[in-house]
Amino acid sequence: MPRKQRNQNKKQQRALQKRTKRKQKLARKQTQAAVGINPRRLLRMARQMPIEGAWVQQGWQEQGVARVLIARTQPNDSIMFGEYIVDYFCTGIKDASYASNVNRETFSNEVIPRLYSGTPPLDIEPSLAQEVVWGAVEYAEGLGFDPHRNFREASRILDPAGTMPPSGSIDFGYQGIPLYIPAPDDNQVGIIRRLIEAVGLGNFYYLPRGDVPEEVAELLRVEQPEETPDSAIWTPELQQRSGADTQSGLWIPGQQPEPVSEAEQPEQSPIWTPGRS
Repeated sequence: MPRKQRNQNKKQQRALQKRTKRKQKLARKQTQAAVGINPRRLLRMARQMPIEGAWVQQGWQEQGVARVLIARTQPNDSIMFGEYIVDYFCTGIKDASYASNVNRETFSNEVIPRLYSGTPPLDIEPSLAQEVVWGAVEYAEGLGFDPHRNFREASRILDPAGTMPPSGSIDFGYQGIPLYIPAPDDNQVGIIRRLIEAVGLGNFYYLPRGDVPEEVAELLRVEQPEETPDSAIWTPELQQRSGADTQSGLWIPGQQPEPVSEAEQPEQSPIWTPGRS
């Protein structure tokens, strides 16, 4: 093939590639215009958008974990929201996620009912919702616990930390010290070790759900005998106002456990369990 013709072919190929790239770029822009602004770009703009509302589950102040939802209104009237699972008794942000370009009707009729399992949540002031989240982050970091890896991005939906002074209406920890209630996927051994390093045994509570992992029991026994009044394992003797919802097994601060008949008395154990007197 003559050299001149080869050069012409190369020019044609380059021109074709440029046209193809322009078409692809135009198609991406058209797609974004159809569904809303690019989610990444939208997230960077989130703090400029007005807050639509904030919600949390009913009874959250008695449960130690809050499912906080904060929504903002996008320029196209769609909804962007952040969801934060907050352990404000101990470990801080357990999970976080966000979504954008959500139809307003879909958000109200599908998203909120799904996130709160069909139970209507409580409307709360956005300032209170953000105080719960940022306050839990600060409290947990003081104990050595970092927020969930998704929080860095999802936190862009919140106002920056420190924007508003704390109201002082929320207590982190339980009666001034951490109370650790394990979640299903927790590394309990690692968390207990971190608490021992941060505050020492006798300065935090541990409320197991189900069987105590052998390594955790070993770790607690190594440091002090289970007979010691300052045991890290929660027992009724540590706090007379402890209690449990005997229907669900959920521990509720301030509620007295229901009395158990003599025939139903469980085998004695140093670990507190719902319903034990």
